[in-house]
Amino acid sequence: MNTTRRQFLARTAAATVCGLPAMRRPRNVLASSGDEGERFAPKVHLDDAPQFARIRERFESDYPGIKLGVVETDGPTQLRSEHGGMRVFWIYQGQGEVHLPAGYRTQEGGPGLLPAGYVPDPIESGFAELLKKLEDGLPAFSPRAAAHVQAILNRGKGGVFIGDFAVELWNLEHVPRPWSEDDRLEAAVTALFDVYRQAGYSTKQSGSYEPIVAGDQIVVCGDQSVPVRGRFRCLTMEKVDRAESHISTVRRLRYLVDTAGGCSFDFDPYRRLPLTWYMDRPGMQGDGLNFVNSHVVNIPRELSSTHFHPRRSLRGGLAQTEMYLVLDPRDAQVEARGREASILLFPDLRDLHRYEEYPLRPGDFVYIPPGTGHRGLDVFVNVLTVPGFKPHNEIYIDRDIRDRTGGKAPYNENGLDRKNYDKLEDFL
Repeated sequence: MNTTRRQFLARTAAATVCGLPAMRRPRNVLASSGDEGERFAPKVHLDDAPQFARIRERFESDYPGIKLGVVETDGPTQLRSEHGGMRVFWIYQGQGEVHLPAGYRTQEGGPGLLPAGYVPDPIESGFAELLKKLEDGLPAFSPRAAAHVQAILNRGKGGVFIGDFAVELWNLEHVPRPWSEDDRLEAAVTALFDVYRQAGYSTKQSGSYEPIVAGDQIVVCGDQSVPVRGRFRCLTMEKVDRAESHISTVRRLRYLVDTAGGCSFDFDPYRRLPLTWYMDRPGMQGDGLNFVNSHVVNIPRELSSTHFHPRRSLRGGLAQTEMYLVLDPRDAQVEARGREASILLFPDLRDLHRYEEYPLRPGDFVYIPPGTGHRGLDVFVNVLTVPGFKPHNEIYIDRDIRDRTGGKAPYNENGLDRKNYDKLEDFL
């Protein structure tokens, strides 16, 4: 059944007997941001009801119309919205099963990922012609654009196309245009923005319960309910004025394409997006239908650049807040390699000498407001952003940290060349 927070905490002492360890309450972080007065960048464990209540109050003040919560299930129950809106559940501990009926349609998957019992849609003729044009023209794309076009083409195999390629379009958005000097190919890529929400679906042939684990996502809308069973804990977020979802009910990490890339530095690469940014067209301004994104990623310190999201979004819409929901890497068979997870926070961008580093453990939650510098270190985390991973909205500051502090504050040597602005003061 669903439990209240008071019931949830009252039963924590007994959790170890049932296989879920009891957890201590950590201190929270309170950071100041110079002239703007007191601003929170708190870290709490989600078992700590009073501290979580402070974060929830701050979040709901920053983003009216979105409600934050924590839910625990223990046995068979129905997941529901609280306000008739679109409610997203992110499992962070435990496991269970979700019942998906015959006829359930999902954009999960990629070649070889979905289990037996799902039948992919045949490729619609117009979409097939578009993919063939892109495949034939691949050598005419710039190298960076070609890599993302190829990733889209990789989802097609044997007359079917499987999965949501919004992440590939998001990646293309970050490649300088033109993607191809051939206007016909440029138009073909642009046409993908008109079809990606309808393509890549598969249909479940018979109803049954299917496993769900930490890192997985469930969406419930309006008066809908989703049957689940098992014991797990979720962070939830509900957009109260939206009664329909633009994505399928579940997004499970094991059925999502891993988009990790580059060197892994002897550290397990892992990057899967249960909920990414959805664009109407390249160069889209504002937020569109986006109100939250989810990005489950393993972050080694070597690849993690210090950055912030401006208090005024560079392409309009809401300012971007980032949140860390820390997961246990063992739940995804990711190796920690003996490393200890933490996060660096730079609360005042006017004074980069000021920073704090806080250890992280599964079940921790970090609230990172706009204008707060941050860098995750050796952490396996569900990075949540409201209203989402907005394109061109990350400002990389490792070079300024080095230059303005004489190297006394921590920075990533590998991130120095990512600086993407002229003057930091332009964002303060």
